[in-house]
Amino acid sequence: MEGYDFRRVSVTALVPAFARGEYTKIPWAKEMLAILRDRGATLSDGPWSEQDARGYAWLFEARFRAVSRVVEEKGATQVLELAAGLSPRGMELAQRDVVYVEADLAESMALKREVVTAIFGSVPKSLHLCAASVIDRDQLLACCSPFVTERPVAVTTEGLLRYLTFEEKTHLSENVHAILRRYGGWWITPDIHLRGWALQQSPRYHEIETETLGRNLDSNYFADLNHAQQFFESCGFTVESRSLLEGFHSQITVPQNEDQVAELSDRRLFVLTPKG
Repeated sequence: MEGYDFRRVSVTALVPAFARGEYTKIPWAKEMLAILRDRGATLSDGPWSEQDARGYAWLFEARFRAVSRVVEEKGATQVLELAAGLSPRGMELAQRDVVYVEADLAESMALKREVVTAIFGSVPKSLHLCAASVIDRDQLLACCSPFVTERPVAVTTEGLLRYLTFEEKTHLSENVHAILRRYGGWWITPDIHLRGWALQQSPRYHEIETETLGRNLDSNYFADLNHAQQFFESCGFTVESRSLLEGFHSQITVPQNEDQVAELSDRRLFVLTPKG
C-alpha cells in the first residue's frame, strides 16, 4: 500500500468546523469554533477560505444531522467515530451517557482534547479520545476497549472516504467489519462521494487541494451509487441506502438554492452491516 502521511489531511477538519460553528445550530459547534479562533486557527491554514466554508455549510450540516439521526434511531449507546477531527457529536452524546469513542491521528486528538477541556473543564467521563489510524486494525481495536460486547456499536465516518484510495478504503472496510463482527452494530456513513460532484469543483480549487494534500483525489471517487454499493458489498456488508434528507430537511438551518436542494435529494447515507 502506498505510503502516505495522513497528517496532511487533518487540516481539512477546519472547514466543516468553521461552517458548523458559523452557520448552523448544531450543539457545541459555536463554542468549539470560538475556542479554535481563540487559539488562532484560521482557514488560511489550508487551501480553503471563509467563502468555501459558507458555500458548503448546507452540505456539512445535512450530513452531520443525517448521521446523528440514524445513530439516535438505532438507539446506539456505544459509538465509534472514525477520523472524528473537530466533530462536536461526541460532546453532545457523551452527556447522554453514550459511550463515545473518537479516533483520529495523535495531533488531531491532542487538539480535540484542548478544545473539549476548554469548554467543559475536563473531558466528559463517557467521551474517549483515542489516537489511531483508521487503516491500522490493532490501533482501532485498542480504541474499542471502553465498549462492552453485550451492546452493539455504531461506527461512523463523515467526510473521510474521499481522501482514501480504494486500497485504503478496503483496509478501512475490513477493520470496521472486524469491529462489527465482534460487537454487532452498524457502519453509518454519508461518504458516498461521486465523481460527478467532484467535477463541479473549479480547476483552481482542485489544484490547490491536490498541492495541499499531496495526492490527487480523482481516482478516489465512486463512479455512481451502484459502484459504491457494489464496493461495500464486495467488502462483506449488506447495504441499506437511505436518502440523506430523510425525515429532517426542515431542520437544516443553512439556506440552499435549487441546485443544492437537488444535490442533497440525490445524496445517500449508507447503513452497513456485516453479511451473515
